[in-house]
Amino acid sequence: MDYQIAYLNVYGNAGVLADEIQTILAGAELVDLNKQEISDDADVYLLVFEITQAAIPLKIMDVLENLEGKTILCCVTCGMALHESKDSIEHNLLPFIPDECDYRGMFFCPGQIPASVMDTVQTALDENPENQRAKVMLEAFQHSMNHPDTDDLRELRRFIQESGI
Repeated sequence: MDYQIAYLNVYGNAGVLADEIQTILAGAELVDLNKQEISDDADVYLLVFEITQAAIPLKIMDVLENLEGKTILCCVTCGMALHESKDSIEHNLLPFIPDECDYRGMFFCPGQIPASVMDTVQTALDENPENQRAKVMLEAFQHSMNHPDTDDLRELRRFIQESGI
């Protein structure tokens, strides 16, 4: 069986998961979607991406459109994992998954929010200490530190093993 790991990196979190998947599935082709397109010759596609602002990336929507008849697993990181749920993200993802494919599910874990984003949040809190949106972001930032971590990677391994691919 041929595997292709296609990842879309924004903050580096998807790259961490993609690298781990490549160690699990030795010989799998690794495709950075920021630099190249997927091929159509794999049997199984593992799509790895980051959720920002609760939206499925357009590039992922485009990739999914071309995977009819394939086996698909999705692996998603989200810095706002404290406030976004796996179910709501998967609900937003499902309409883009082709009907004629073997969808094996979605792995979800926190991703680290970059310090540059937190600089903006801190400025907002300095200007208005009661800014609720900034407080939520600060809490999410504290929760996201060092993710994906070893526990996340262990759960990713379990997800891959239990997927039956």
